[in-house]
Amino acid sequence: MSLATLTSGILVTGVGAPPGLGTLRSLRLADPDVKLVAADINRLAGGMFEPGTTSVVLPSASDPEAYRIAVRQVCTERKLDIIIPGSEAEVAALAPVARDWTEAGLRVPVSDPDVIAFGIDKGLLLERVKRVGLPHPQTLQPTCAEDLADWSGGYPCVVKPRTSRGARGVGYPASAQELASMWRETVAEHGPCVVQQLIPGGAETIYTIGSLWNRGDLIVSTLHRKLQTNPPTGGVAIAGETVDDPELMAAGLAVLQASGPWHGLAAVEVKRPTPDAPAYLLEINPRMWGFGYLMTLAGLNVPALLVRMLAGREHLSGHIPSTFPPYTPTRMVRSWQDIEIPPSTETGR
Repeated sequence: MSLATLTSGILVTGVGAPPGLGTLRSLRLADPDVKLVAADINRLAGGMFEPGTTSVVLPSASDPEAYRIAVRQVCTERKLDIIIPGSEAEVAALAPVARDWTEAGLRVPVSDPDVIAFGIDKGLLLERVKRVGLPHPQTLQPTCAEDLADWSGGYPCVVKPRTSRGARGVGYPASAQELASMWRETVAEHGPCVVQQLIPGGAETIYTIGSLWNRGDLIVSTLHRKLQTNPPTGGVAIAGETVDDPELMAAGLAVLQASGPWHGLAAVEVKRPTPDAPAYLLEINPRMWGFGYLMTLAGLNVPALLVRMLAGREHLSGHIPSTFPPYTPTRMVRSWQDIEIPPSTETGR
């Protein structure tokens, strides 16, 4: 059955960033007849003008209640029955209502709040993986400046907010003095921070294990690595490639199994400095990963599988390749695309 017969319409949010935009394009590629509504807090986000879609501006999920009211209204007015959130903040806002909304017919493939917390709070995740014995960088979670004296992981090290996105607030102090100064500045701007051992290696040593789950049951998993980021020290990936490495795949899935049960989409980032080194945990992203469209190009359309899963497991039959990995070797680079937009300031189209 086509996707259009399995849903009355899909709201894809966060289309100004790679996860949402890649999801939108993957679904259009799977079935050009599926009804898609692109959403973002920025009326000029690139995905708001994707061909074959309509769009709507949503409020920021920093006010979860206002965000939920707006999302529910859009889905009711436009007769949509699936929401695929594209950012951590939106996932966190929807998690408390996801089960109730799904039972009422508005399907929200998001894990329960206590599971989503592992993808929002790096400190919480690190405590869990430490408890179960999975590889992770040496970490200190200071609660005051005096705690920094306990750092024994060497320099340079990494200072990062517990709840940041991408490379926001991440610094690399080269001495105890720099650590103290940077920690104070980062806490003041971003809230509680962690101090971590710096794992050597460039962007090409960072791997992402993407996965699709149905209430704790793994549907499919993927693996790719970054080839280049912006900025080069770490951030948004601008080039990447698929990878076939069962050991790395197992390492990422072990993190998700230790923090689940997951539902919907989740991705783990690990860093392996050399082929014979452990895969050190970096973070979990409880949403579609930024290079999800890479897998679509490689022959595995994860957003389309998500829609089929939500319609019933029987609709996945014949749509997941029997080979491992279930995708072909593929490389991708992101580039600018200039899009002419209507000369209008109205919300949506």
